[in-house]
Amino acid sequence: MKGQILDFSIQTNIGIISGDDNNRYYFKGIEWKSTEIPNRGNKVDFDLDNEGNAIQVYLSLENKVNPLESFSNYLDKISNTNQAEENFNMIDWFVKSLKNYANFSGRARRKEYWYFVLGQLIISIITGLLDETIFNISTLILFIPGLAVLVRRLHDINKSGWWILISLIPFIGSIILLVWLLTNTKSEKNQWGLPSK
Repeated sequence: MKGQILDFSIQTNIGIISGDDNNRYYFKGIEWKSTEIPNRGNKVDFDLDNEGNAIQVYLSLENKVNPLESFSNYLDKISNTNQAEENFNMIDWFVKSLKNYANFSGRARRKEYWYFVLGQLIISIITGLLDETIFNISTLILFIPGLAVLVRRLHDINKSGWWILISLIPFIGSIILLVWLLTNTKSEKNQWGLPSK
């Protein structure tokens, strides 16, 4: 049977479940089969004994949150990317790029790209000062979003994302790529969409 915890008292070690059948069932703490403490609102799966009490109470899989969804919800708390881009601050631009972490299509204006690079630099400096392992992890986490925003930035100036490979040409390739990344948005529509301004 399925239900939801209405209450649990640590002092008495007894809880109440509201079953999906709209009945209430008591359960003892010994019947709780999870490492987490029972909390009000937890969805649970359980059986009934002969007296109508809940036994074998398990935390339902419905309580498990997708880590990417959880991360996205956290980003929404620290930034408001629903506002007009004219009102974005550095954190909003950085979060926008993080939320598009694997989006290699579309376009990214200069602000989006360079604020992401600035945010990435700040995180790298902080994590580098803290610990080498944390630095390496943050570098790995930011690699794909950084690559994606770089490709979208190239799209914005009407260049294929494959032009990133020009940076493999020693010295001159990196200079050409830097000039392109500093170039203003192309105002006309291209194969990757409307201008991002």
